[in-house]
Amino acid sequence: MSRAASVATNLAVTAAVTTIGCMAVITLTPDRTEAGSRPPAGGGRTVTAGHPGSAARAATSALGAPAAPSGAVPFTPPVTGRIEVTAPRAGIGLRSNSSFAVAWKNSTGEKVNVWLRADLGHGFSQRMGLAATRAGAGATGEAIATLPPVPPGRHYFLEVATTGNAAVRGFSRPFTVTG
Repeated sequence: MSRAASVATNLAVTAAVTTIGCMAVITLTPDRTEAGSRPPAGGGRTVTAGHPGSAARAATSALGAPAAPSGAVPFTPPVTGRIEVTAPRAGIGLRSNSSFAVAWKNSTGEKVNVWLRADLGHGFSQRMGLAATRAGAGATGEAIATLPPVPPGRHYFLEVATTGNAAVRGFSRPFTVTG
């Protein structure tokens, strides 16, 4: 047996393979048992993979590195619930740089931001600016929002989204911004 093959069989090989939406962590350890003998107890390493965690975290745990630094923030589950925007009404006209009331129902228990969005057509929209920040986390909410300076148009709407990663969001009906 060549030296390279001998070294390869005596080393533990760890591979982390990440593909779209799928992760597999594989640990290959050579069998060092002699014929007729039993493997030593606790000689293998346990490798876990899957949700929650990233491929990098799984790869470092497979390599024997600590799972997380001592001061690391533990995994927090994603925000769940629903946000329903109840005001402003559809089809109303608002002036650029004006203030108006926004209302919503929020079952997430998280604070929300209110964004002005412009409909670009073909299913695309763009955030035009923040209209109200860190509004309440209650089951129903209301805030006074201020439109940022935007060109007049008929294809504007509001997005009420949880702060942070905006995992949960609700949208108002379209309204018109006048000059």
